[in-house]
Amino acid sequence: MNYEDLCSFVRGSQVFDLGVDLFPGMPHVPTHAPYGFTLNREHGDLMLPSGACSAVEAIFCTGHTGTHIDALSHYSMDMKLHGGIAVKDVQSKTEGMKAHGIETVAPFVQRGVMLDVTAHLDKEILEGGFGIGPKELEAVAEAQGVRIEAGDVVLVRTGQMQQWPGRNYYFQESGQPGVNIDGARWLSGRGIRMVGTDTYCVEVRPEPASPVHVHMLVESGIHLLEIANLEELSRTKTYEFLFVAMPLKIRGGTGSPVRPVAIV
Repeated sequence: MNYEDLCSFVRGSQVFDLGVDLFPGMPHVPTHAPYGFTLNREHGDLMLPSGACSAVEAIFCTGHTGTHIDALSHYSMDMKLHGGIAVKDVQSKTEGMKAHGIETVAPFVQRGVMLDVTAHLDKEILEGGFGIGPKELEAVAEAQGVRIEAGDVVLVRTGQMQQWPGRNYYFQESGQPGVNIDGARWLSGRGIRMVGTDTYCVEVRPEPASPVHVHMLVESGIHLLEIANLEELSRTKTYEFLFVAMPLKIRGGTGSPVRPVAIV
């Protein structure tokens, strides 16, 4: 899609914020570190002669906190990254990943498509363990009158954001709804640049082997966007837009928090 076609989706000035707030106590993957925040310099700590002063915070989080993008270095298969790069040659505790770090990911300024699977199935929230495959993806795209093109960012709505920031967002005995491996292959076959969902893992759970992560990140070189707020897009039936997101240039990072927007 050329520049003129891409800009044709921007008809006015409506901007949809697809990111979540970062705050102490926010939900996080149980195997990841929690988000931390402190106002380490408060107003009044350092007064300027003019009477002005400032406050500064320090934050601590993983690259996979809140709404975030996975770098290709986030997953490996048989200890090899995308492109067959051996992990042992590029991994360092102090320097991170010397190949496919998040700092190498160019800003996303792409055509975006939202596939509202939940609304299409006339459900409020998809149940845990619900796998979204080619049948569902094709049916939703046809019903919405949209097509998936090379270079697109495709966002798949399950309704799970309605659980945020409650405990049920992560902890459901039945698992999480999400894209299954057949759905992932259907998407990758269309040459997309990234797939995102309103869940924390994109793919259906329980599935301990993470086949969608492996297929997208390792085999296909396609990024993942997780914990995206798609509720307003759903309410307004906004299915095509200009998608913009810029990962932080964290050298060696396996992911980055982002604040993506959809512009129409």
